[in-house]
Amino acid sequence: MKIHYFNEACPDTDDVQLGMAKHQGYVPQTCLLGGATVMDEINKGRNPCDGCEGPRSRCKGSPKKQ
Repeated sequence: MKIHYFNEACPDTDDVQLGMAKHQGYVPQTCLLGGATVMDEINKGRNPCDGCEGPRSRCKGSPKKQ
């Protein structure tokens, strides 16, 4: 698994944690963060998009917060 998939065409299909986060609505279906990263943010009570440096044009996530 990777921390993110920003430089990949798409996330790894076997990233189960990312799939679960997408299915549960924590991140958009087009999210490019790695599942472990997403789950760590969720477990800390934070929105994974808030600190993400990913390309919003590809991931369609909410805007980064300062």
